[in-house]
Amino acid sequence: MDLTAPAPPEHSIERLRLKLRYKVLYHVGHNCADVDDLVQESIVRFLRAEQRNQIRNTEEVGAFLNGVCRNVILEYRRRSRREPLADPDIPIPDIGIRPEAEILEMRDSIETGLAELAERDRTILRALYLDGKEKEDICKEWSMSDAQFRVVLFRAKERFRRVYGTEMKRTAVSEH
Repeated sequence: MDLTAPAPPEHSIERLRLKLRYKVLYHVGHNCADVDDLVQESIVRFLRAEQRNQIRNTEEVGAFLNGVCRNVILEYRRRSRREPLADPDIPIPDIGIRPEAEILEMRDSIETGLAELAERDRTILRALYLDGKEKEDICKEWSMSDAQFRVVLFRAKERFRRVYGTEMKRTAVSEH
């Protein structure tokens, strides 16, 4: 299937979805449970780029979508290599519903952990994860490139994990 041909306006999303599904199935295999999620993510990124006028050559919309889909597949593969596979022999713990007190303690620990970070790290983590801001907006606000943002975010998350882990241990020790 050639995704480089421009799609006609009528039924174009559904038609593109079918072509993308075929492409994703070919690249990740028919056993993959995430095929529809990968197709959906590709379409969402494509529509976002189109809304923001980020597609340079509007004559080659299919080629752009093809590239977006390829990037989504590559990100999926990288992520699946990093994340450990679940062992089917290990039972999944039933967390149930968390009591309100536990949720409040967790919020306090998160706030304490964020407070111990540098202002930029705290602001970026809060904007991205708690306020739901788009990465592009944060990059503009802080005058960062995409590559700089990824490095800053990675380091901020690592620092937060260390601080939050220490805070959670301290909370657990004080309870016992």
